[in-house]
Amino acid sequence: MESLFDSIGAFLGGLFGLAQGGFDGVNQVMGLLIAVMAALLMPAWSRLWASALGAALVHVAIGVIRPMLDGGAFALPDLLSLGFWMMLVALFLGYAIVIAVFFLIKSLVTGGGHGRRRHAH
Repeated sequence: MESLFDSIGAFLGGLFGLAQGGFDGVNQVMGLLIAVMAALLMPAWSRLWASALGAALVHVAIGVIRPMLDGGAFALPDLLSLGFWMMLVALFLGYAIVIAVFFLIKSLVTGGGHGRRRHAH
């Protein structure tokens, strides 16, 4: 039973480490701008995971395009490496945290974000 708790603790510790690394990656100007745009476009809490995934993919796309704008060559990231996928998962978790905070602020300010639709009768 102790090994089960140790395994769960190790898994949660690794997941927390990934989220912290992703949050560090998002906590820059580009990441914060992407997160604000995603939170503004997100219609309801149920779309948080899709918004976080989209934001992480936009982050990677900008990372590919930005060197070309500086005169560099086009180079795709190493899609077959574990490092790329771990970075993508970390960004996903980081964006999920930051977008959730921004969407909470948006829903408190606008009074929306609960996902119900109001119908005029």
